[in-house]
Amino acid sequence: MVSTSVVFTWLLFTLRTVMSAVHLEPMVEELNETVICTNAHMDVIIPSAFFLNKVPPVYVEDLHLNDPECRGEEIGDDFVFSIRTNLSDCGTIMVSDETHIMFINTIHNNYSDIITRNYINITFVCRYPINYMVQQPSSENGIRVDVRSITLNTEDGNFSVSMLLYKDGAFQDRWTTVPSLTLDENVYVKVFMIPAHLKLRLERCWATPTRDPYGNVQYTFIRDSCPVLANQQTLSVLKNGEGPEAMFGIQMFKFVGSSYAYVFLHCNVQICHSGLSVCKPNCTTEDGLMRIRRDIPLSHTVSYGPIRRLLTASENPSLNPSGLPPVETLVLGALLIVLLLITGVFGRLWLRSRRFYPAQEAQLTLSNIHHISEVAS
Repeated sequence: MVSTSVVFTWLLFTLRTVMSAVHLEPMVEELNETVICTNAHMDVIIPSAFFLNKVPPVYVEDLHLNDPECRGEEIGDDFVFSIRTNLSDCGTIMVSDETHIMFINTIHNNYSDIITRNYINITFVCRYPINYMVQQPSSENGIRVDVRSITLNTEDGNFSVSMLLYKDGAFQDRWTTVPSLTLDENVYVKVFMIPAHLKLRLERCWATPTRDPYGNVQYTFIRDSCPVLANQQTLSVLKNGEGPEAMFGIQMFKFVGSSYAYVFLHCNVQICHSGLSVCKPNCTTEDGLMRIRRDIPLSHTVSYGPIRRLLTASENPSLNPSGLPPVETLVLGALLIVLLLITGVFGRLWLRSRRFYPAQEAQLTLSNIHHISEVAS
């Protein structure tokens, strides 16, 4: 017979095992975080209740990103962690694949000698596409804008460089379809890099009538990082070599001429490394003697296209400003209708004349031929 002490020991062991299993089972908590990713910053917003309801509670000053110097702040009912200066700050880890470049960081507890049950380790990621594609609606024959971005491997890390086009000089309204421009309209171009902690310089920018950046026909408007003097009336370089993005505005079709229905934009770019003291180009000398000519690899070219030429009413002979056919077209149409009516009238008279004796003529002709043949025989 089993003694009472043995039974009690077995029950106690079983109870401890069950309690340990319950304790080790992870508790699933609703995080409800919001991650905001832009070209310039990353924000993570987490309801403060997620931290304050823990036992013991975790306060915002107890937390930091990979870099312990990067702290969060309590805003309303949320804990907010921001990377605002450069995406690669605060110990951010950057990785890339064939399609995206990713920035990864983690929210941690403060380092402490005291072991706490509230171990915080929340990882967040911002993913940016290396290639930006813009799709024209099907009503426009499905023309697709191809944004040819690049990834540069430098001594300061990997950088994704892209080109985007905007409708306004504030660079707020981006083209999301094939840009359509008249002869006098500007297109505003931004070339930017991710991450954004160095400076970007445009070395050369040009337009071509085909997708090939190095085809036989090229129209250069930025050379040696400076505007081509002959194009100053149609080109305005707003920023170049001053930060992580370069911007300019150009009257595209006034520059290349009105003979093209589509054009494509291309730019050679260079990233100024930390050791370089000069990045902003010197474009003040008229003769360009102070400009530095640089050989940029072909792989450093970003592209965007096509851009469509949009004809105005004055340029399109098929329409007048009111959108109606011109007078010449109406006169020709009226003459054509009169000609058709006259042709119809004479045709009907000819058909009526054939109803009286066309068959008799044929019979008489055949009969006369037969009679002549008999006489001849």
